[in-house]
Amino acid sequence: MNTAAEADPYILPLPGPDTPVIPVQRTYPQHARLNARYGDSRWPLAPLIDDPSHRLHCIDWDTHLPAFREELRLITWTFLNGELKPTFLRDRASRIRSRLSPSAAHATVRHWRDLAVWLDERGISSLAQCHQPILHEYGVHLRDSGASRTHVSKQLTAVMRLWAFDQLSVQPIGIARPPWDEFGIDEYLPAVTAAGAENAREPLAEETISLLLIWAIRMVEDLADDIVAAAAEKQRMIEAAQRQPSTPGGRAALHAFAAERHHAGQPLPSVRKRGKRALARYYLADVTGSSLSQVGRLRNEAIPFTLSDAPGTCPLPIELNGQIAGRRWRDQVDFSEADELLRHLVTAAYIVCGYLTGMRPQEVLAMRSGSCPEPDTKPDALHHRHLIHIAADDIDDSDTGDEEADEPHLLIRSRHYKSARDEDGNHLSSGVERPVPWVAITPVINAIRALEQFVPPGELLFAASIHGTTYRRNRTGTLRPDSVRQRIESFIDWVNGEAPGQNLAHESIPADPFGAVGTARFRRTLAWHIARRPGGLVALAIQYGHLRTALDTEQSGRYGNRSRRGIHAMIDVETALTTAETAARLHDRFQAGEGISGPAARQALQAASNAPRFEGRLVKVDFAHKYLGRDGAVLYDNPHALALCLFRHSKALCAKDGPRTAPSLDRCVASCSNLVRTDETASLLRKRAEQLDRKAELCPGMLGTRLHANASKLRSFADHHDRNRFTIEEASE
Repeated sequence: MNTAAEADPYILPLPGPDTPVIPVQRTYPQHARLNARYGDSRWPLAPLIDDPSHRLHCIDWDTHLPAFREELRLITWTFLNGELKPTFLRDRASRIRSRLSPSAAHATVRHWRDLAVWLDERGISSLAQCHQPILHEYGVHLRDSGASRTHVSKQLTAVMRLWAFDQLSVQPIGIARPPWDEFGIDEYLPAVTAAGAENAREPLAEETISLLLIWAIRMVEDLADDIVAAAAEKQRMIEAAQRQPSTPGGRAALHAFAAERHHAGQPLPSVRKRGKRALARYYLADVTGSSLSQVGRLRNEAIPFTLSDAPGTCPLPIELNGQIAGRRWRDQVDFSEADELLRHLVTAAYIVCGYLTGMRPQEVLAMRSGSCPEPDTKPDALHHRHLIHIAADDIDDSDTGDEEADEPHLLIRSRHYKSARDEDGNHLSSGVERPVPWVAITPVINAIRALEQFVPPGELLFAASIHGTTYRRNRTGTLRPDSVRQRIESFIDWVNGEAPGQNLAHESIPADPFGAVGTARFRRTLAWHIARRPGGLVALAIQYGHLRTALDTEQSGRYGNRSRRGIHAMIDVETALTTAETAARLHDRFQAGEGISGPAARQALQAASNAPRFEGRLVKVDFAHKYLGRDGAVLYDNPHALALCLFRHSKALCAKDGPRTAPSLDRCVASCSNLVRTDETASLLRKRAEQLDRKAELCPGMLGTRLHANASKLRSFADHHDRNRFTIEEASE
C-alpha cells in the first residue's frame, strides 16, 4: 500500500468503468443528466457548463490513437476531477490556473491528442517513452510550425499540464517534465508580433453598419407588433388544428374549399416541407374546420386541386399597422412566412442589443426577460434609475448654452463570463452578475420589449427552446453564436430582397469589404464610431452620442470611468488612433503652408510635432490609456463643431460639471481656451453657413430667423480665424 499517496489529498485513486467522468459536486443541474462513465467512448463536458451560449463540448475517445487512448483517458479523468497543488501554482505565478474552463479543457485534451499523433509518427507508442529530449524536439517542432505565438504557448502549456496531472494519479504513466517548464518557455515560442492588439479586428464599413442598424431598429420599433401577432396567430392555428376532430361537416367544408379554389383557378395554400411543396395542413384544417387527417387524405379522394410553385396563399387574419417609409409595409402576412419574419425580428433585436450596448456576444445572449425593468416611479427612486442626456443643438455650435433633451436610459442587469472567477481564481462557467449594469438607450429598450412580448418572464431572451428551428423542446441555453452569425447574414439577404419592394432600393445593405458581419465586430465598430463620429455624421449617430454620454455619467459607475475595461478599452484604442492621426494631419498641413488660429494653436503645433505615429495601426490597451492620459498633449478633432481641441482639463469649458480626462465633444464651446481652427475648418464653417442660409429660406418665422443668425455666427468664427491665423513662415519669423 502506498501510504504516501494516501496521505496526499491531491493524488486521485484509479477510476473504475462506472466512475462518473465529472464529479457530482462540480456538475450544473441543467446538464447533470449528461454525465458519462469512465468506460464510455464519449465524455460530454456539458455537466461543467452553465453559460447558456457556450458550446457543449464532448471528448470522443474513438478519435484518439489506440496506443495512447487509455493513457490519455486516465490523465484526462484526473485532469477533470483533480486540481493542481498550491505549491505547483505558486512556483509558476500567474502562468497557470488550477482548473480550466470547459472549452479550454476540451482544447487541452485536443492538444494532447496532437502530441500523441506526433509521437506515433516517430514510432513512439507510449507516453512513458516521452523523455525530455523528445519533448524538446516537440517544442522546437511547435515553434517552427508557423502557428501564432499565442497558439504555440497554449500547446506548450497543455503538455506541461499533461505532465503535472500525470503525477496526480496513484499510478502515473511517467511522462517527463517538459524542458520549457524547467528552463523557460521563450526558446520554444515564435517571435513576438503585434497580435493581440485591441484593434486587430476590422470595424464594419460605415455604409454596412448604418443600413443594418436602420433596418434592425425598423424591425423592432415599427414592425415588431405585426410580426409577433402573426406568429401568435400561426401558433393558434396549429394548436387548434391539432385539437380538431374528424367530422362529416369538416370534410364537406374542406372539399368545398378545394373545389372553390379549383374553379377559380387558384392553388391551395402550400408550405415548404423538406425542400418540397406540401399542403398547408394546419392552415387548411383551421380555416375549414376539418381535421389534420382529413386534410392528409385529400389527395386520395379525387378532389382536383393544384399547389402554388412557391409557399403562400395562406393569409393570416390579423390587422397590420406597421409602416415603412410612411406606408403600410404589408397588406397581409402569410402563414408560410410568419416563422421567418419572427426569426428576423429576433435577429434584429440581437443586432440592436449587441451593437448599441457594447456587450460581448455571450453577454447579450445571457440577457433574460425582465432584466431591463422600467424605472421605479417613486420620487426617491427616479433619480437613481434614469440617466439623462444633455443633447447639443444640431445647429447652434456657439457657447450660448445647450438645449436639454430627455433621453431615458434604463439599466440592464445580466451576467458576464469572460473574467468570471471563483474564490480560487478558476473559471466560473455560470458567470457572475455585473455589479455595475449596462446602459440601455431607447433602441435597446425597444428591442428588449419586442422580445418580451413572447418570451416568458425570467427566461433567456434568446433561448434556443423558443427561437431554435429544430428540436426546440430538447434545447437548453441560448442560440449559439455561430447560429446568430448565420441569422445575421440571412437577415441581410431578407432586407435586400425586401427593400426594392418597399421602394427603398437605396437602403439595401452593401456587403462589407472584410467579409461577413458576424457578431464579434460589433464592439470594435461601436468603439470606432464613438471615437471618430462624436457629432453625428453617420446614420442614426445621435444614438452614439446618447450612448457615449450614458457611459460617461456618474450613475454608470465603474462601467463608465477611466478604469477603462470592456468596451471602454476599445474606445481608448480607437481614440488614441484618432487623436494621433489628427495630430499628424495638423503637423503635415501646417508644414505645407496651411494657416492655424485659436487660443491653443501654438501649443497644439508643439504637441503635434512630438506626437507618435501609429504606422501599423495596432495599439495595445495599456499604451492607448497612457497616451490619452497626457493632459495638454492630446489633440482631438471635432467635425461637428468644425474645430480641434487640445484638451487641458483646467481650461476646458465642457468639463464644468466635474473632473474629466477627455473632452465632451458634443458640448464644445466656441470660446474655450482649448480651441484650435485651421484654414480647412474655416472653409467648412462657411459651407455650413451657406447650407443654413438655404434652409432658412424654406423655413418661416422664428425658425428661419434663427437659422440665419446661426449662419452669421459661423461666418464670424471663420472671419475671426482669417484675422488671427498664422502660417509656418510667420511662426518662424
